[in-house]
Amino acid sequence: MDIEDVSRVLGAVSQPTRYEIMQLLSKNAQEGGTGLAAGTIAERLGIQPATLSFHLKDMTLKGILVQRREGRHLIYTADMSALIGVLEFVVADICGG
Repeated sequence: MDIEDVSRVLGAVSQPTRYEIMQLLSKNAQEGGTGLAAGTIAERLGIQPATLSFHLKDMTLKGILVQRREGRHLIYTADMSALIGVLEFVVADICGG
């Protein structure tokens, strides 16, 4: 892992809407869910579908969301291992442990 990886992942959650998306998908996973459809995410967070689509695409490309198709729906899950890996790296690199 290098500074580019760290910047890419942290940048993907540094915007409030994206942070809320990660919170929602993380909570879904903690409650035993297997992801949420884009429409459900938009409804729960009160985000316009076009705006949400922009965020979901970027977050998926940056590796912190995983997308799969179920019928007509795109289902999103948070890749918490990617985020945890970056946070562990930052703590070790900056804080020395």
